[in-house]
Amino acid sequence: MAEMVSSLGTRLQISDSELTTDLIKEAIVQVLDYTGQKKLIGNMDIYVKKLATINYNRMGIEGETQRTEGGITNYLEVGIPKDIRLGLNRYRIAKVTRL
Repeated sequence: MAEMVSSLGTRLQISDSELTTDLIKEAIVQVLDYTGQKKLIGNMDIYVKKLATINYNRMGIEGETQRTEGGITNYLEVGIPKDIRLGLNRYRIAKVTRL
């Protein structure tokens, strides 16, 4: 965890360890919820850092799906981006239901 916090702080060029710790914890919860795992395994920490970076960049625009400024419209992806989901799919636990 400390290594991920340090790495994220370096990547985002921020020195607020409370913020980076909070971003990492939030991203870990999102990754574990998506995969159904109880702890991080394999290379899931890479996706945690990617998701924490995205969560940092989304700060201040929570709830928006699009934003128009100066005649330019940007559409924002909701939830975990597709490239991260594709990487995490190998760690997902399948759930079986009765027919």
